[in-house]
Amino acid sequence: MRTYHDQTRHGVADHSLLRPFRAMDPATRPAPFKRYVGRSPAPLPVDVGHSDVPAVAVLSGANTAAEPELDDRLLARLLHLTAGVTRVSSSPSGSNWFRASMSAGNLHPVEVYVVCGDVGGVPAGVHHFDPREFGLTPLREGDARASLAAAVADPDLARAPAGLVLTGIPWRTAWKYGERGLRHLYWDAGAMLANLLAVAGAAGLPARVLTAFVDHEVGHLVGVEPPEEVPLAVVALGAPRGQADEPAAAAGAGAAHLPALRLPVEPPPAQPLEFPLLVEAQAAGNLHEAGDVVRWREVAAGGTVGVDAPTRIEPPAGAPDDPMETVVLRRGSTRMMRHETVPAPALTWGMAAASRHVPGDFVAPGRSLVEHGLSVHAVDGVRPGAYRWRGSGLELLEPGELRDQAAHLCLDQPLGGDSAYTAFHLTELGALLSSLGDRGYRSAQLESGIVAGRLALAAFALGLGATGLTFYDDEVSSFFATTAAGLLVTSVGVPAYRPTPGGGPGDPAVLRSFDRLMVRLSSRLRK
Repeated sequence: MRTYHDQTRHGVADHSLLRPFRAMDPATRPAPFKRYVGRSPAPLPVDVGHSDVPAVAVLSGANTAAEPELDDRLLARLLHLTAGVTRVSSSPSGSNWFRASMSAGNLHPVEVYVVCGDVGGVPAGVHHFDPREFGLTPLREGDARASLAAAVADPDLARAPAGLVLTGIPWRTAWKYGERGLRHLYWDAGAMLANLLAVAGAAGLPARVLTAFVDHEVGHLVGVEPPEEVPLAVVALGAPRGQADEPAAAAGAGAAHLPALRLPVEPPPAQPLEFPLLVEAQAAGNLHEAGDVVRWREVAAGGTVGVDAPTRIEPPAGAPDDPMETVVLRRGSTRMMRHETVPAPALTWGMAAASRHVPGDFVAPGRSLVEHGLSVHAVDGVRPGAYRWRGSGLELLEPGELRDQAAHLCLDQPLGGDSAYTAFHLTELGALLSSLGDRGYRSAQLESGIVAGRLALAAFALGLGATGLTFYDDEVSSFFATTAAGLLVTSVGVPAYRPTPGGGPGDPAVLRSFDRLMVRLSSRLRK
């Protein structure tokens, strides 16, 4: 994985192992949605309801209502606000669909599968979520939760109401980003999980992120095969129900005994390219049997890597009380920002909320694999300069006006410097790989996506804007005088325009001025 990381750094000369290709070739553009031939999705409820808990309380980790029954209405809410289509625009080249979570290049390479018992009107089985039609395409009949539980070596999952499997289609993002697209798979999945954890938390529904599992068994269960599509993460939805009176049955017999799914999928417009280094890097982190999963998880729980991360924080005083669902639909990737000062909580509370401990199996309780450097430009009461975030406060590294430097670090993208502050999410790569191996690299990239997604939600909860950015890897580490490697960047600030809120299931908001915004952005980038 070290070779993969080094070869996919921006701003270095040696890319000798990367495959030459024409990025964003219109003739090879991948399809934006996965559709099964001869199988129609069963519609999900479009009246999905909402919570009454303020988004700032949810993002602070506050306890909400008692756990609800997971029915088809709540499941539909979770799916729509995690992966659903919320906006659409038209252009001469066709329609552009925008979804509830952030995605680099609006490419959305992550698919969602539901493995559940009977959930309201959704029958027990394995289903694929179709975000465009807003429905579930049945893939397997019957309760397969025990098989999923065996693949993740977690018997409790067999008694949870449902599990979600997130998979990635590498070509859908490599079409633009090449081998670096593997990073984007985990960033995008993390951004989706930030939404999912927030919406589930608002409803009072427990959710756990599982990054350790037997890869080929999870893939077999949902009918995907590498390198075309690979499993990224599993999420347990809801607390276990009932008693595990028969441990062997609760653990399941694994997915390998299930018949292979031979379900034809609509072919892509053109043959996807394969990137050998990407394929090798993904395969290098695979776990091959349940014992490997248990051992990796035990090391991760030992807490030998990472930094301290609180579970709960205090919400900001006087903040808006919009519910989580409203904030998710308001959120979009802010494409232009004004040089305006933001209140201090936008930084102090926003970073604390974003960097809270993630409920999952890849890090010890109260810990995080991700640390943060900040370039602060216009925050009330905070001196401009470079800072290190220390879990609950700021450590000044270098004072000064750093807008130009921050923009340069972000691959010379103006948003890196136009922001009120820009957060650089990093990890100590040497310690990470030494402790958690190649699987740990995946987990750190995934957690950075969760952090960036949470920070964006926190910004929009306070009426601001945010966007994710890429960066010059080595220059970021040098700027913050650290051995930690860059993972992802989030800029937070005041939008230069009023974003259009997203729409509900099956009713995306129409972006009528999107092309004009892109012209303004293009003009800004040429300056």
